[in-house]
Amino acid sequence: MSTQKHLNLKESINLGSFYTPKDIVEIAYNMLLNFVSSIEQYILLDSSCGYGNFLDIQGFKEKIGIDIDIKAINKARQRFSHCTTPPIFLHKNALLNVSRKNFNILQNSKLIIIGNPPYNDKTSIVQNNLKSKDSDEVDLELRTRDIGISFLRSYNVLQADYICVLHPLSYLIKENNFKSLKDFSSNYKLIDSVIISSERFCPKSLSFFPIIIALYKRDKQGMDYGFIKNYNFKTFEGKNFRLNNFDFIANYIDKYPNKKRVSKYVAMFYTMRDINALRRSKTFITKDCANAIYVAKEKYSLYCYVDIFKHMIPYIPYYFGNCDVVIDYKQFLLLEGDFISASETKQLTPNIEKYFKILLGEYYDD
Repeated sequence: MSTQKHLNLKESINLGSFYTPKDIVEIAYNMLLNFVSSIEQYILLDSSCGYGNFLDIQGFKEKIGIDIDIKAINKARQRFSHCTTPPIFLHKNALLNVSRKNFNILQNSKLIIIGNPPYNDKTSIVQNNLKSKDSDEVDLELRTRDIGISFLRSYNVLQADYICVLHPLSYLIKENNFKSLKDFSSNYKLIDSVIISSERFCPKSLSFFPIIIALYKRDKQGMDYGFIKNYNFKTFEGKNFRLNNFDFIANYIDKYPNKKRVSKYVAMFYTMRDINALRRSKTFITKDCANAIYVAKEKYSLYCYVDIFKHMIPYIPYYFGNCDVVIDYKQFLLLEGDFISASETKQLTPNIEKYFKILLGEYYDD
């Protein structure tokens, strides 16, 4: 099994290239084979193939690997040089001039796309000092702030019959990200999946986020965000959860700057995105800034709740990292004063600790 060695950290981040371990490749293949029969009728494409780890399975009519990294393509060619019918390898930008013709695929061929496409949100503050602001050329209809979402859009252009790829869970569970999928979500439905931790790729990272191994089938009905909220997500550790089983803080407070709407305020709070972002960011702040949220008096206790929630993050499993802050609003109201006091004194009471254990239930990571 080949592992990526020719890229340094900065190059890996800018290309979004963190190559896939063998056992993860096998999970993806088994998921695919559970739903697809007669694989000999299909062409298998990995349009971000790296060293070709996903092209090591036999039985397909033809296999094609594409990568923008010439060193990776050369490594892949060497790896399969002993094969009687090796995959076809193309050194191309798989997000530019996307078409079956450009990728040597006949229009009437049955197509399966598999792999671990790059993902790199250039607007994120994570590793921002290492990220290049200059993006490679991308077809206009595929352009978005995250290259991984661009890859998903490209699969729709190629009209693959099935897609089995790894990507951040945030593409699905964050509504704005889901909307960015555009025609992809209109033409594909998630039919199987399992969530793993980014720790498998970056074990030295300060925090880990959920990655989904997702199997999609081309479907005229597609999927909307309501489908995602009711989807039963499974984790590698054997847990299951639905977003609709939880209530989130965004239903009660502003998460982003609100200066145009709130003039009278008793405190300021730093912009919040998700649980992982809260792990890194400030909560209450004393100096005004572009990322400041003005806290109205009637909302103060709820921001105290978020402040205390930050202290509980070590007990929250990685697969909730891209979710919003979770809350049981009715129980919160019964402990409203406790949360204010705990935030102001930085002392958690037994009642608050009990609240979070009940709130998280089987997901409480002790």
